[in-house]
Amino acid sequence: MAIVARGDQIQEVAPNAYIVHSQSHLEIEHTVKIERNHWSCTCNFFKTTNAKACIHILAVRFRLGFIEKKEIEDKPNCEICHSRDVKCNGKRYNKSGVVKRYRCNVCGHRFTGRDGFQKRRSDPEKIALALDLYFRGMSLRQITEHFSQVYSLDLSHMTVYRWIVHYSKLAADWMDSQEMKVGEKWHMDETVININGENHYLWNLMDSETRMLMATHVSKTRSLAATRAPLIKAKDITDTVPTEILTDGMKAYPLAIQKEFGRRAQFGDCRRRSYWSPHVRVPSIRAAESNNIVERLHGTEKSRTKVMRGFDQVDGAASLMDGWRVHYDMVRDHQTLGMTPAEKAGIPKLEGFRWHELLRLATKDN
Repeated sequence: MAIVARGDQIQEVAPNAYIVHSQSHLEIEHTVKIERNHWSCTCNFFKTTNAKACIHILAVRFRLGFIEKKEIEDKPNCEICHSRDVKCNGKRYNKSGVVKRYRCNVCGHRFTGRDGFQKRRSDPEKIALALDLYFRGMSLRQITEHFSQVYSLDLSHMTVYRWIVHYSKLAADWMDSQEMKVGEKWHMDETVININGENHYLWNLMDSETRMLMATHVSKTRSLAATRAPLIKAKDITDTVPTEILTDGMKAYPLAIQKEFGRRAQFGDCRRRSYWSPHVRVPSIRAAESNNIVERLHGTEKSRTKVMRGFDQVDGAASLMDGWRVHYDMVRDHQTLGMTPAEKAGIPKLEGFRWHELLRLATKDN
């Protein structure tokens, strides 16, 4: 292991032939060969011990085993039996590029090893790029034009739309399954969006400490059930119980927050009431405690939804806003924090192309 760890003491000079430098005297070289599964070495120990394996042979064996193990780890699991005993089985030439094919040695199933991206004509990196461009402000038709000019890939804008809706939901589900550590002071507000020519309401629930956008919800009315929906989503993804939830003066907020986070009054709570609730009404934007951070979020969302020219349906709007929430929490660095809200909340940082890494993790088990 010490010989292998140095990195420069073993050199492959020919197929099944290696030069290994002595561990104590680097200027001394020994030749290790493999012939019909028989190992040999030119060192004195191998000669005087009747062909017993020396440290040079053991070092080469360990190095080869390490490389083989790494190659196996890089291969995907079988889609059918989930075995890791798979081997490369040629390549497939798509319009989007070359795709490796694999064959399972256990059940014989052949697959491409593209995890949750099977049956997609384009490769995962291009799908991730489409999501990144969309949530950074480009329209669907601008994205298709970009792919046509840069990659010579002829796509329909509806294909890109289906990518975004499908993978936004997967990414949001993966993010919500992570353990996030948020503060006890939350902000909640609603804003108007256009869906197929009609006004609907987009609800946002944000943590004050981490700036984590924990939940979004799209509804046609501002009913009690619609008001409770983002609170229920937040309860599902974090164990934190808020001590303050700041809202405006809409009448549905106090009752919705009381039903989700209220409890019987205890000693030290307000004696005038029989229950305790974390609801805090913000009288105006100039108050000591305001809802400014979620109001600024609405401004950022409005600049994005202008390009969308209205959504087509409620389900699609909800999926797209889930994707926007993922982009805001895990991809886009927050100017105040100097990092993403997800990092602040304890979710590991995504390296490299963040959307690509995020989709790789989100589709790993699908």
